[in-house]
Amino acid sequence: MKKIKNIALVFLGMTMLSSCNDYLDETPDNRTVLDSPEAVSELLVSAYPEAFYHGFAEVMSDNAGDKGVGQYVAEYIPNGDAYYWEDTASDSYDTPTFYWNACYAAIAAANHALDAIEKVSDKENYTAQKGEALAARAYAHFMLVNLFGKHYNPATAESDLGVPFVEEPEKVVFKDYKRASVKEVYDKIETDIEEAAKLIRDDSYAVGKYHFTQAALHAFASRFYLFKGDWDKVIEHSDIVLGSDPSSKLRDWNGKYLTYEASELWAQYTKAEEASNIMLARGYTNWGNGAVVFRYSLSAPKIGELFGKDPITDEMRFEMTIGDKVLYAASSQQLGFIPKFKGRIESHDNNPDQGYANMVAPLFTTEEVLFNRAEAYLMKKDYAAVLTDLDSYLQKRVRSYNPENKVDLEKIQKEYEMADGPELAPYYTVEEGQKYYLWYLLDLRRREFVHEGIRWFDVKRFNFEITHDIIDGGSITLPKDDNRRVIQIPEQAIAIGLQANPR
Repeated sequence: MKKIKNIALVFLGMTMLSSCNDYLDETPDNRTVLDSPEAVSELLVSAYPEAFYHGFAEVMSDNAGDKGVGQYVAEYIPNGDAYYWEDTASDSYDTPTFYWNACYAAIAAANHALDAIEKVSDKENYTAQKGEALAARAYAHFMLVNLFGKHYNPATAESDLGVPFVEEPEKVVFKDYKRASVKEVYDKIETDIEEAAKLIRDDSYAVGKYHFTQAALHAFASRFYLFKGDWDKVIEHSDIVLGSDPSSKLRDWNGKYLTYEASELWAQYTKAEEASNIMLARGYTNWGNGAVVFRYSLSAPKIGELFGKDPITDEMRFEMTIGDKVLYAASSQQLGFIPKFKGRIESHDNNPDQGYANMVAPLFTTEEVLFNRAEAYLMKKDYAAVLTDLDSYLQKRVRSYNPENKVDLEKIQKEYEMADGPELAPYYTVEEGQKYYLWYLLDLRRREFVHEGIRWFDVKRFNFEITHDIIDGGSITLPKDDNRRVIQIPEQAIAIGLQANPR
């Protein structure tokens, strides 16, 4: 694992205490001097988690299946632990512990930047850096609380266990951390978002897509308020991102993407120039290649479940592009995948055959923001606006698109009356008329973000039961309200006194 140098980091139990002690033993003259906006900006490169949740969150969801053991299938212990919803002691790539550590490393970098800014006399010259640091700190805490805590519920958020919200730079190896409540964490995140919105300047970045630009911050706010259930604010922040013509900012799966080979798709999906990509990140992970070859990932039955013809658009004589044209088979075992993330190796000691596995992936896209807004419209019962957003999306996803034959409630309701979607149990009420739209929205989101881990957050948000099939014909089920929906915090964090999640 690559270590961040020159700042004191205590990752709430991370097993890197020797490096922290080395740092604390150094004289201040040997540490990075944060004496200019440029130096703070350089530090803020480390304020984004250098890890991904995709490799465990996707596998915990109902997007993964069991491929069995075969020539082209790789066995990887963290992959199996995630599929069986088991607490894992591993801190290797694609584990909750690895992601926890990366998030708190990012938070530490953000806090050191904020501390340095507080000490300068010309604070007005550090406005952009302060905005980025606040946004990055908020994002890392948001991801932590939504993986290691319950989903936000205003009736229980004050008592639900969240995560430690760290606001001060680390200057000691051991500190008496406490888990804040989910409400406390959300309140602090919201404060950071609101302040960051006043400060972030897009012109302060050389490559804006790898930083919190204004668009990225508003995309983050769109997700934050969706999870919090503040529908008006979801719409407000989504509008800023999407503008007057959302379809022009979506991936053109129905156009230029159809002309690409797999290698071209891999390149295009994570390009900074791709309008859909609002914010990109690079992190250490085996998921780039693992999404194809790991035993528990997109299996053949899941390919049929997710990428068979859409029943609603098929009735309209449309064909969904994803799955029909750009679903690839890696081998005779039909290891299906969509070319999104290309696994890469960061060479180690100038040896091209050894190094750190990593990938680039989008953290926020216009597709997600569009779905967020459509869901918020739905909860406000603005069904015409829901259909308008759906139409913007389907224009880019349905071959032979015909604007005269748009999707409507009658088509959606007819399909789901024949085969109900999952039982939805969020903390708020979903009325009979709303659930049909919601089922369809969730199905579209599920397909759109395959391999990306977002489905797991929908499973948590709506508290629906999911089942994982086992290759021998058995199955395992994650019921509603099961404690395993809240990932256990790392063993090292429990060892230093943090309260464990119930089991």
